[in-house]
Order: sequence, then C-alpha cells, then structure tokens
Amino acid sequence: MKKREMSILKRVRNGFCLFLLAGMAACYGGRKVAEGDVVDEDLFPADRMTVTDLGVTEKVAVADTWDEVDFFTDFTSTTYYEDWDVDGDNFLNEDEFVASFFQLWDTDNDGMIEDIELNRAVADFGLGGAAWETDGDGYLEMADFEIGFADTGWYDAWDKDDDNQISVREYTAGVFQLWDKNNDKTLDETEYRRYFH
Repeated sequence: MKKREMSILKRVRNGFCLFLLAGMAACYGGRKVAEGDVVDEDLFPADRMTVTDLGVTEKVAVADTWDEVDFFTDFTSTTYYEDWDVDGDNFLNEDEFVASFFQLWDTDNDGMIEDIELNRAVADFGLGGAAWETDGDGYLEMADFEIGFADTGWYDAWDKDDDNQISVREYTAGVFQLWDKNNDKTLDETEYRRYFH
C-alpha cells in the first residue's frame, strides 16, 4: 500500500483529536467565560500529547489503548478490505487474502517484495525463521510469496467459522491478535504505533 494510504488511520485519529481540541476551546469545559475575560486555568496541561504531524502545537489528548472493537472501527474506516475484495462478495477468499498481505508488504508498490520490505514484515508480523526468498534474487514475486505465506497457517486459523473465506471481522481479529504482543486484549500506544506510524 502506498505510504499515503498507510497513514489514513493516523489522519483519522489526528482529525478526531483536533475536533476535540476545537470543542474544548469553544466550550471551555462547559464553564461560562464572559467575552473579554482572561482565563487563568491551563487548558492544556503538560501531561497531554502534542500533535506535531499536522503542524499543530496545541496539546491534545489521544487514546492510550485500543481494544479489538476500536481496532475494527479504525480498520473499517479505510478502504483496504474493499480494495482487496476483488470479487466484491464482502469476504476474502484465499487468493485475495494472500494478495492483501503481498500488497501490504510491498510498501513501494513495485510488484515485488525486496529484502528490506520482507525483513520489516517478518519483524512486524512475528514470522521469524520462515524461508521466504529461496532463489537468491533479493526479492519475492507473488509465486514465491504464496509458497512462504502458506506456511503461516493464518488463513485457516483466522477463518473462525470454517466457511473458507475471511470476513472483515475475522481479518481484524487476526491482525489484532498478532499485534497484541503482551496478550492483554488491548493494543497499547507502543503496539499500535509500531504499525501505524
């Protein structure tokens, strides 16, 4: 996926934060302030996060954790799943499922996964020890990728209802489980930002 598309979730989150900031500034927490009065209270205490990605210097609060529902909501606000669902049936068959990961991991969109892209994906998705690139040319084409990806077993494991297709809920649950490194049923700031940066 293009870097621009990868940052959609970040933009949604930052947009929400800016919305909250505007609301706080407009309402000042529901307290009445007469026009022209000076407010002595700090609206933006130092324990809040600064959003610098959009050039904003005001302090805003952001979520510290994402549960599976939050993650599902963030993911479905993108068009990733619809883009991968080539036949338009609202499910991913095995070919579409494999192609979705190929597209995610091919970060420069050149139709092949170079060693640097593969190394990043292996680290991000916990795939240590897999022999993906076997012909020594320094990149994976789709045929090589399909062989290595089959060894993950994700398609069968994520297909919870055994209907031989992956729903968007099954897909997000599978990714969430992979990324929840400490198995606490939430993605903390570190786990979440590792993938959405």
